[in-house]
Amino acid sequence: MAISPFAARTLALEARGLLTRLTRVRPFALLEPMVPAAGLLPSTQAATERYLIDGRRELRDMVILFLDWLEVSRTSAASTAEAQRRFAMLRLRFNTVLTQFDLFSDAVAQRSEHDVGVWLAGLDIVARDALTLPGGYYQVPPLVCYLDRGVGAAIRRARTRMPGGGANPVAIIRVPRERMIGSGIASSLIHEVGHQASAL
Repeated sequence: MAISPFAARTLALEARGLLTRLTRVRPFALLEPMVPAAGLLPSTQAATERYLIDGRRELRDMVILFLDWLEVSRTSAASTAEAQRRFAMLRLRFNTVLTQFDLFSDAVAQRSEHDVGVWLAGLDIVARDALTLPGGYYQVPPLVCYLDRGVGAAIRRARTRMPGGGANPVAIIRVPRERMIGSGIASSLIHEVGHQASAL
């Protein structure tokens, strides 16, 4: 049974809504106010933005392909169930891209917090220094530190698979807020950086 006009119109409106939402995802440089000293390292900013731009472009192309397919399917034998299945898959991919954006957004948003942003920029430099070996054995990946609650630090290593696909463009190091006071910060940070080094 062919797609009903109502179902086709409804799915087209939903898909266009995804495009509208996608255009509202802006580069971090335009969203997050921070003092220059709290900013991301240039290599980290560039790698993150490039990854997210590619994800948005891929998603926009997928939505446009769906809309084109939907237009052609109005006169073909495609069913409403098939159209709904395709839209559901598109929506899942869309949510994955937004989840990835939020992952980086959380790390970048803290840079605008008074005092915290400059500390985090300093931790980025310490982590990069700890990851750098004389002799150029490997290329140090971009990295970013952010604060979160909990008792232990963690790392999402660069060049590993992101949720939903794609390689992580930067190493994302989570540092517990509780470790920001005292000597625990150095051991936590360097330990996590060691995980990244062992994977290079």
